[in-house]
This record gives sequence, C-alpha cells and structure tokens, in this order.
Amino acid sequence: MRAIFEDTAFAHAHWGVVIRSLATGETLYRRNESKAFIPASNQKLLTGAAALELLGPDFRYRTEVVATGPVQNGVLRGDLVVRASGDPTISWRFNEGDARTVFRAWADSLRAHGVRRIAGAVVGVDEVFDDPVYGWGWAWDDLGGQFAAPVAGLQFNESSVLVELFPASRAGAPGIVALNPPSGHVRLENRTTTVEAGRPARIEIGYVELDDVLVVSGEIPRDTSGISQRVGVRDPARYFITALRETLREAGIAVEGRAMLREDLDDDAPALRPGARLFMHHSPPLREILPVMMKPSQNQIAEALLKTVAAEERGQGRAAVGAQVVDSLFVAWGLETGGLSMRDGSGMSRYNFLTPILLIGLLERMTRSPHWELWYASQPVAGIDGTLRSRMRGTPAEGNVHAKTGTLSNIRALSGYVTTADGERLVFAMLVNHHLRSAGDADRLIDAALIRLATFRRRN
Repeated sequence: MRAIFEDTAFAHAHWGVVIRSLATGETLYRRNESKAFIPASNQKLLTGAAALELLGPDFRYRTEVVATGPVQNGVLRGDLVVRASGDPTISWRFNEGDARTVFRAWADSLRAHGVRRIAGAVVGVDEVFDDPVYGWGWAWDDLGGQFAAPVAGLQFNESSVLVELFPASRAGAPGIVALNPPSGHVRLENRTTTVEAGRPARIEIGYVELDDVLVVSGEIPRDTSGISQRVGVRDPARYFITALRETLREAGIAVEGRAMLREDLDDDAPALRPGARLFMHHSPPLREILPVMMKPSQNQIAEALLKTVAAEERGQGRAAVGAQVVDSLFVAWGLETGGLSMRDGSGMSRYNFLTPILLIGLLERMTRSPHWELWYASQPVAGIDGTLRSRMRGTPAEGNVHAKTGTLSNIRALSGYVTTADGERLVFAMLVNHHLRSAGDADRLIDAALIRLATFRRRN
C-alpha cells in the first residue's frame, strides 16, 4: 500500500487512506486518517446513511393535490393546488424515461374526480424547503450543468431538460433544436448553423453567465445523426408547475388560468387555504430511491434527502439543519466528528470536510444496521454498475468492491467494502485532494490498491 500511495506522480497531492478488517478490527493501513479532506460525492454516504436510519426504508414522499373550489358539471371552479413534499422522484429515472408519466396519471385522477376543466390556475405551494435552490459553496460555473441543477420542494425531472440538436437538410440553415420534455418554461435561443458533411461538430450549450436564456450555438455537420446534452433549468418550482399545466392540457384537461407559485399570490389567496384534497401522490419508497442516488451519484436526490431529514426531524427543511441532525446522529453512534463540516448533501460544495476515520466508522456502523443488506446493495459495484461500471473489470475486484465514488476537480475518492481472497471483508476509505493529474491517474492508484486487497491472503 505504501508503494501505491507514495507514487511520485502524486507527490504534491494529499492522500487520506484507512483500510480495516471488519472481522478483527485490525487496521491494515492508515495514512492521514484524522486529517480533514474534501469528500466530493463520498458525502452521499453520510446523507444516505442518515436518511436510511432516520426515515426508514419504507419512507415515501406524499404530495397533496387539492381544489380550492367545487367541481360542478366537469368544471373545477377554483384553482388546482399542489402542495410540495420535496419528492425528487418525479423524473425520467423513475418513470421509464419520461417524467410526464406522473402528471398524465394525475390527469387520469382528475377525470376520475369529474374534472374536465379547471377554471382557475394551477398553483404550486412550495413551503417544505426554505433554503436557496443551490447548495452552499457550489461553483458558479457549474450551475448550468445537470449535475448542479437547482433543488426545490417541487422538483420535476431533476430540474433538468434534455437538449437535442439535429442538422438541417442544407448547409447554412440553422440546426434543429428540441427540448425533451418540451416546455415553455425554458427560454431557448438557437444560434447554430448546419455545415457541410465531414466537418467536426462544434457545439456549446449553456446559459450566458446568469441570464435565464439557454443558448445553443456552434456548427453541426449535415452527416451528424444528432447531439444531445442534459442541462439544468432555472427556477425549479416554476418548471414543475409549468410542466404540470402543459401536461394536463395535452391530456385533455382544459386549464383557463396560468401556472403560478406562492410568491405570485396575495396572502389571502384561496390557493393558500386548506382546500379539498383530490388525491395524494406517493413516491417510491426510500429503499428504491437510495440506490438511484448512490449508484449514478445523483446530486439532486441527495440534496432533497438531506433537507427532508431536516424537515422530518426538526420541522425545518434546510441543509444546515440537516447537517446538525447528521452530526447528532453520528455523535450518538460514537463516531469521530471533530473533522466534519457538512454544507450540502451531495458533495458538490468545496466547503464540505470530513476525515477518513469518520468514513470508516460510518461504514462499519452500517454493517450492524438492520438495513445493512439494502445499504450494501445500493453502492456501485466494480465492473458492474453505477459509477464503477467501467472500473476494475476483469480483475478479482470486479463484482467484489461495493463502494461510493467521489469526483470534483483535483479531488478523487472511493470508500466502501472489499472482500479478500480469504473471504475476509475489509472496509476502506481512500481520498486524494489537490492532485494535479487526471482523474484516471488517481483511479489507477485506487484501483491498484483494491485489486491488491481483493487478492490478499493472510499467512498461515
């Protein structure tokens, strides 16, 4: 291990490593185990463990849909109001690629209640989370990307949209840009040009600084089959309620009013009164949500879970309150929290800090959890799935290592479980901060260490 982590290519980097036997408690290797490191998405281990233990695997988000007036002759004579729960699962990942599946089911429920037309507005009341929609310390130049999409109590399609670009039939014409799902919420500007076949595609998709207009620019050759990129949207709650109104109308429910939010209303507006519940939408249980967060390292689910823990435990849906809850839980578990500073749930913030020894304690503690099997199965598996699907293939670590990855610029991490050739399960945390090499170079060292551990045998 020493030879691996003292590779001269990483002489200027900082490694934090602990490897420990779960069977004996023996520490096989340690390096800077009590120093603070930026964890990147290893932060999701903290968020996921706290959510699983405090909310339970059967926890479901409950989003209430109410009417502010009576239904008469097929007309809802009032507003249709959606009361936010923080549900992050109204997205393509949970609905066979189309987040609008949920809203189409809502249209069916409205028809079952006799509603064919809504005389008022479609209103979103988002009072469950009271944080800013972006995490504390998120880099401003990340904010247009899907991975840094904003988070709100009303969240549709992970606050993202897929931009699809196709060439026109003749050179010189603008390219063809489409949004999936289509939405009038996203203001789009097409600055693309179709060029002759054989030339390279040069496309940029993003927001111009802090403007709300999504700009697609550059050149797309005529022989290009298509280019797609998922990007974050601005104002996630308004995106949700706009998409709902559009989907209801497409499904045959006439809507006379606009898509509106709490801030658009007067304090005495009917939409802010209790109203009559039409139906309650239940999310999948946490046992299904957790692996969808862990395996692809989905940031918006992590942020929603941290704020949900805060709301459920202390009645305040704020990331800072969630961090306090997590800290209290870890202290109760006897973990070493002296080097812990938790600013978000996903690991996007560079203000997050933790120690390798804290990760080891957490991973050990989860082996004694009544939810251990779910926890273990939720981690990415080397060479098989998630963010580890292309790593350690064809080695003894493939199908063996269950671990959470972490990536930010100049930061790489992997922490989890590996079983030796003797059948001894080990727990490990491996983090490197401030490296000046590629992420692949860091992976090479971490993977080499894990392959070595997977082939390790104790001497008789």
